[in-house]
Amino acid sequence: MQRLLIIYSQEGNLKEIADGIKLGAEKDGYRVDLVSTGDTARKISFHPYDLVVVGSPTKGIFRGKIDEDLREFLGDCRRTMGTTAAAFVTPRFFATTKALRQVMGVLEKQGCVVNNFAALKNRQESIKFGGNLQ
Repeated sequence: MQRLLIIYSQEGNLKEIADGIKLGAEKDGYRVDLVSTGDTARKISFHPYDLVVVGSPTKGIFRGKIDEDLREFLGDCRRTMGTTAAAFVTPRFFATTKALRQVMGVLEKQGCVVNNFAALKNRQESIKFGGNLQ
């Protein structure tokens, strides 16, 4: 059974989106762990996971910023090099693509290989995304 780690920003409705991804992935045979960026009690190692999915709300209307807590959280993660990853954001006007690129960039800076990404606005879309992870 493949293992999946979902890391999501504690801001916005990301918990609902992460739960949807988890549901879709579990239907596809993954064993899933959910971690919020607010959970700073432990350092996370990517080593035991086959895939890591990371999400942030999109901030701003044009500039496409992501939560700083996500950057900090990922900076503290261990054994990230070579991990297969996916990124998601919640859409917001013209900033969505820029925010998505930022999440992907943070993952790539950590040495992850990003092979999937999406802008997810609701639980239904997130369940579908979770069911299509590879």
